[in-house]
Amino acid sequence: FLLDVKEGLKPSPPSRDLSDLAMPTADAEPGIGTEPLAPVSENQPQGERAVSVLWSFGKCLGALLPVYLAGYYGLSVSIVLFGLVIYMGWKHGRQEKVMRLKSAMYLLENEREFTTQTVFRAKRDLPPWVNFPDVEKVEWVNKILQQAWPFIGQYLEKLLVEIIAPAIRTSSIHLQTLSFTKVNIGDKALKVAGVKAHTENDKRQVMLDLYLSYAGDVEINVEIKKYFCKAGVKGVQLHGMLRVILEPLIGNIPLVGAVTMFFIRRPKLDINWTGLTNLLDIPGLNAMSDTMIMDAIASHLVLPNRLTIPLVADLHVAQLRSPLPRGVVRIHLLEAEDLTAKDTVIKGLIDGKSDPYAVLRVGTQIFTSHHVDSNLNPQWREMYEVIVHEVPGQELEVEVFDKDPDQDDFLGRDVTSGSVHLRLEWLSLLSSADRLSEVIAKNQNLTSKVAEPPSAAILAVYLDQAYQLPMRKGNKDPSPMVQISVQDKTKESKTCYGTTSPVWEDAFTFFIKDPHKQNIDIQVKDDDRALSLGSLKIPLARLVGMPELTMDQWFQLENSGSASRIFIKIVLRVGISHTQILKHLFCAQTLMGSNKVKKLHTTVCLQGVLRIHLMEAQNLIAKDNFMGGMMKGKSDPYVKIRVGGITFRSHTIKENLNPVWNELYEVILTQLPGQEIQFELFDKDIDQDDFLGRVSDNPNSAGQVKLTIGYSMEENRLFITVHSCRALVARSKDGADPYVSFILLPDKKATTKRKTATKKKDLSPEFNERFDFDLSVEESSQRRLDLSVKNSVSFISRERELIGKVFVIGHV
Repeated sequence: FLLDVKEGLKPSPPSRDLSDLAMPTADAEPGIGTEPLAPVSENQPQGERAVSVLWSFGKCLGALLPVYLAGYYGLSVSIVLFGLVIYMGWKHGRQEKVMRLKSAMYLLENEREFTTQTVFRAKRDLPPWVNFPDVEKVEWVNKILQQAWPFIGQYLEKLLVEIIAPAIRTSSIHLQTLSFTKVNIGDKALKVAGVKAHTENDKRQVMLDLYLSYAGDVEINVEIKKYFCKAGVKGVQLHGMLRVILEPLIGNIPLVGAVTMFFIRRPKLDINWTGLTNLLDIPGLNAMSDTMIMDAIASHLVLPNRLTIPLVADLHVAQLRSPLPRGVVRIHLLEAEDLTAKDTVIKGLIDGKSDPYAVLRVGTQIFTSHHVDSNLNPQWREMYEVIVHEVPGQELEVEVFDKDPDQDDFLGRDVTSGSVHLRLEWLSLLSSADRLSEVIAKNQNLTSKVAEPPSAAILAVYLDQAYQLPMRKGNKDPSPMVQISVQDKTKESKTCYGTTSPVWEDAFTFFIKDPHKQNIDIQVKDDDRALSLGSLKIPLARLVGMPELTMDQWFQLENSGSASRIFIKIVLRVGISHTQILKHLFCAQTLMGSNKVKKLHTTVCLQGVLRIHLMEAQNLIAKDNFMGGMMKGKSDPYVKIRVGGITFRSHTIKENLNPVWNELYEVILTQLPGQEIQFELFDKDIDQDDFLGRVSDNPNSAGQVKLTIGYSMEENRLFITVHSCRALVARSKDGADPYVSFILLPDKKATTKRKTATKKKDLSPEFNERFDFDLSVEESSQRRLDLSVKNSVSFISRERELIGKVFVIGHV
């Protein structure tokens, strides 16, 4: 699909701190929040009051001790002040984090009360249409989680103490004394805020989106006795959408072959540290530490990474964990307009410019454009290619920043203050060697126009296992890992420790420009990357001749043992660009009269980009005469096409009254709706070209029709919307009773024949009727639209039925 859009930018809204919610601080739970000095109650026993006073005095003495020591040892006061600033920053950051945690916990527990009070303060009622029909509440799941939470805690405690801790101790000599001294997941259970089910994509799977929210009082303490080190976590927030896929559905118990789960977008994480890791709450370090942990989670649970749990035997786990991508999005970052000036002059008295650059994110794939110096209307003209793994679900996020020497300024995202111009192109992935040659040729023609041509295909490599790899020196088992390289891109598998027959079950994807000129280089190495255990080079040209562009077999390793083999599945898929509707464009297609004096075929891509296929003309007028006009000759026709202020000219065809051009033109539309296409035909002459006619002025013109033609990837169907007609030719003194009839050719059984309702006595009728067809993308691209506007007449009437016809060829 091809999109050409302008999205506005707005500054990121200030993050709402829920600490301003009305919550009595006395209700704070023990161990969460800033503990006040020990309160003194009149009902306390005398001994407890004395201990409280001594405790308060000891805290004051501890606060003054650093000042006394600094003076005693003659240290500079600046050191004390510096330490005090660090301490205050840490204290402030910790208090904010604690308040956010308490506020989130309060909001989750009192969601109904908070929403009601907010609406009541606004002096209005919730409108009856406020609902979320596609996301369902699952309070019964939350009740089960709350009831089972203590037992889940017992399981996690056993998992950490009996399995994870021993694994950590054996991984490093420095961690041999590590132990979990306390594991308590608290009383606050994980909540599922809503569930959305997708069952329309694949009949052999169930896809669930779980909106998770956790603001818990979890407490985990770790101790390394060797270094007298204690650390831990006391309070965690986690919010995100987890996608769970149950596939394949099978006819035996447990009915589901495997469970796959992942986050489509990075979840939001906030951790409250304790012990030695208190230092991670210092401003600057807290964001860095949370980001590092989030990166670790993303490497396992954020697309394209997935966690797959097989429930039955003999499943291809690698293909479930890394299925073939749904498609590729080609992102053209074109320009931006009216950005905010961040670089000021004379301390803000005079507005300056900005040095903008853009950051684009799709899941874990991140792209950064170059920055443009001193420009509020920058032009980048850059192209990025993104593999899309899930439809629906994945999103494109665009942020614009001002480049500065110290810290870059945020200019905004999404809408209103400024705008960014993007062109998005969807590529479906097909297993067609014939289409591969076509795409490569097209991309080679683009080489002179762009710095780097786009890819023609993607390559998926499923690394399964190896057999009888050679031993290391000393007859020791190796720890094999694999490096897979295509041109200048290299990706590494996980390491399988202490085995000569490793099972990796990893998957990798690469963009391919021309498989006839590229190879896959596979290196099997020991985990130190120094010892080679074998190698393999596969020319991608071998794939082009294979059925379904796929190889799935054992390969003999080179420079290895005589029996050393590796099992790999390699899949090549060709990226085919298609179009989708973003805004409705009035096609300005001329309806030809039934005698078809002139015929001109065009195709319109209704996506902000207009693609015009100039096909042919028929029965043109002969302008080149001989012997003073006594003998008629031919014409040398060419066409001028105008869209707004842009003009295209076709090549000239010599001496032909039925010329065939087969030419393609593309133009970006800046005003939707409103722009129209004008076609003018001329006869090329030595002195002055003769005018053959204008399509819109054609005396046989019967009017115009407005259509929307597109393909929905989510619904896997082609759709055609008939909007309206205008300036139709009258067929009687009362005008006409028009309706639209069409069929998708070739269609021998007329199963795709459709027609609209009839509009009485209306030469500019409005229909606004949509017709859907269950056709694949490949099938849709091979259909031709044969559309007629007809006048509804009785069988005894002498009025003409046909008003005009339109042919649209290759419309998807």
